[in-house]
Amino acid sequence: MLIEDYNISSWIVSKTLALSYFIAFLSLLPQVLGLFGTQGILSIDHLLNILDKELKADRFYHVPSLFWFSSGDLTLKLFCFVGMTASSLAFLGFSQSIMFMICFICYLSFVSCGQIFLSYQWDSLLLEFGFLGLFFAPWKWEWLPLGTHSLHPILLGLVIFLLFKLMFLSGVVKLTHKDASWKNLTALTYHYWTQPLPTPLAYFVHKLPIFFQKLSAAIMFAIELGMPFLMLIPGKTQIFAVGFLVFLQVLIILTGNYGFFNLLTLGLCLAVLPDSSWGFTINWVEHSTIPTYIAVIPALILIPPSLFWIAKTLWEKSTKLNFMLPYMRLLYPFRINNPYGLFAVMTKTRPEIVLQGSNDGHHWLDYEFPHKPGDLKKYPTIVAPHQPRLDWQMWFAALEGFNENLWLQNVATRIFEQSPDVLGLLKKDPFKGSAPHYLRFERYEYRFTSLKEFKVSGHWWHREHLGSYGPTFTRDAD
Repeated sequence: MLIEDYNISSWIVSKTLALSYFIAFLSLLPQVLGLFGTQGILSIDHLLNILDKELKADRFYHVPSLFWFSSGDLTLKLFCFVGMTASSLAFLGFSQSIMFMICFICYLSFVSCGQIFLSYQWDSLLLEFGFLGLFFAPWKWEWLPLGTHSLHPILLGLVIFLLFKLMFLSGVVKLTHKDASWKNLTALTYHYWTQPLPTPLAYFVHKLPIFFQKLSAAIMFAIELGMPFLMLIPGKTQIFAVGFLVFLQVLIILTGNYGFFNLLTLGLCLAVLPDSSWGFTINWVEHSTIPTYIAVIPALILIPPSLFWIAKTLWEKSTKLNFMLPYMRLLYPFRINNPYGLFAVMTKTRPEIVLQGSNDGHHWLDYEFPHKPGDLKKYPTIVAPHQPRLDWQMWFAALEGFNENLWLQNVATRIFEQSPDVLGLLKKDPFKGSAPHYLRFERYEYRFTSLKEFKVSGHWWHREHLGSYGPTFTRDAD
């Protein structure tokens, strides 16, 4: 591999990582106090006070975060701004590796303390990709206007290997988890309307005939399981494989909202192609890389656990690699090596939790969320690459019971307290700034309406009441 043939790849990789960091911090900024502030749903300050007593000196290793030194509301917002600034400077070509280190530390600080709201696969992917980013350029103060350094061949190989692991495992988990709907290719007949946040196009794609859905599933398996191998073969085969990988990401973007996941994946896909595939080159790349003895460090750290995850996904019950578990536990707090695979088990129904308030216990009004289904006439939104994390987590909670999601008690408490940060995560407060006397969570079954229903009523959704999701909460008397 001649690194001079990968100028465009080096530029795309570096700018994709910088842009993804920026979007991640920008998306988190308007939500951070509602989710993690002192009056938020899962306060980081409260969590660290508990862990400080339980973990003592080990707390810095098990929960690596700068929030140990300060976790007030101003600090949470400050870290978002620091991350946005550092990622912007990295994109502009200013001391790239130093800026990526700042981004990595800030985002790891959030993920380590973010609990369920920062536990998504793209959060892990950003940190794993971000760890590689620490070695993309020499550690020195410099400015290459909109430029970057050419990647060391070992680093470029690790980027491509990360893409291989991501795509291949995404296909394998769908087969190893023994979900019959994937094996008989009917999974996509459920996917478009049961996924967390569908787009308007998903409504119409769901109406396509079942043979189309089965063909789509077969093509998806061919892409996820076959193209990662074909992309390693130089020439037209490589271009063909990358084209299909990009095609899959575009389809996902058009039909679902998955934060900055697709941006990260698209950057990884395009990194595979040499300049000869593009037919041109660029002049924004400095041909100076880090020394080989430095580049080999992430390879030694990451390749063994990556092979572990691939083997474990293929042979889940095998115990032959259990000798690696201590090493895996050693790496875990830093989130720099992760398994991947969305929708291993396809959800086939769409329960939704509806938050309701009342002043008399008889007449109940719905609180509206910005993006998750609620009002039957509310069309599915297009919100990516922003991720509304409360809306997302409500989808997961609906698939489980109240006892598995006791954080919802905190939502009720903050609404009773009229926390402006938590109320800011909602679209509509039916009580217009006053706290109701009662709150409850009700479970409904949602589905897309038929085209006929849509034409007659204007409803995108149909719902049926399934019963109470949890207890009714009563506000303490003033």
